Amino acid sequence: MSELDGGLTGRFSYDVRSDAWHWDTEIHRIHGLPADIEPTTSHVLGSAAPGDAKRVEELLEKMIETTESFSVAYRVKAGDGKERNVLLVGERALCAAPDKVSVIEGFFVDLTPDVAEVVGEATHAAVEASAEHRAVIEQAKGALMLAYGFDEDAAFSMLSWWSRNRNIKVRDLATELMRASEEGAASGQQFRTQVDRLLHDLTGNDSR
Repeated sequence: MSELDGGLTGRFSYDVRSDAWHWDTEIHRIHGLPADIEPTTSHVLGSAAPGDAKRVEELLEKMIETTESFSVAYRVKAGDGKERNVLLVGERALCAAPDKVSVIEGFFVDLTPDVAEVVGEATHAAVEASAEHRAVIEQAKGALMLAYGFDEDAAFSMLSWWSRNRNIKVRDLATELMRASEEGAASGQQFRTQVDRLLHDLTGNDSR
C-alpha cells in the first residue's frame, strides 16, 4: 500500500519510447492481472470501460506532447471480472531532450468501496454538521455519478480522496465542482474532461 491515504494505491512509470509500463504489485492487483504480466498502453486502454478509453488515451497523449501533469477518473474492467473505479494521476514527465518526453511517472488509486475505506469518521462528522454543506456535497456526488458512471459510494470516495490527499475541505471542493458544472458543457464526454481538469486544478499538482 502506498503512503497516499485512501484505497489501494500503486505507482507506475511509463517509457514512451518502448511503450512499456512498469507497475508495482498494487496496480497489478487493481487491474486483476498476474504480477508477471508486462503491461503496455493496450492493457491500460483495453481495461477501460466502454466510453472511458478515449478520454484516457487523449490525456496520455497530451502529457506526452506538453509535459503537463494530469488526472483522470474512469472505470476499469479488471482481469478478475470485477469493475473498479480508479483514479489515474500523471505526476511528472521526464525529458530525454528539450520538449521530448521519455518517461511519465504517477500512480493509480482504487476508489472502489469494497477495497477502500470510503470515508473516515471525521469526514462523516463534517458532512453531518451542516445541512447546507450536506446539500452541496450530495449535488457534487450526483455530478460525479453522472460524469463517470460511478455509484454513490464511489463518487463520495473520490471526493474524500482528493480532499485528504490535497488538503482541501470536501465542502469547498464540492462547491467549486458544482459552480463549474453549472457553467460546463452539455455533452457527457466534455463534462467528464471538464471535471478531470477541474479536480486536478483545484487540488494542485503536488502529490505529497
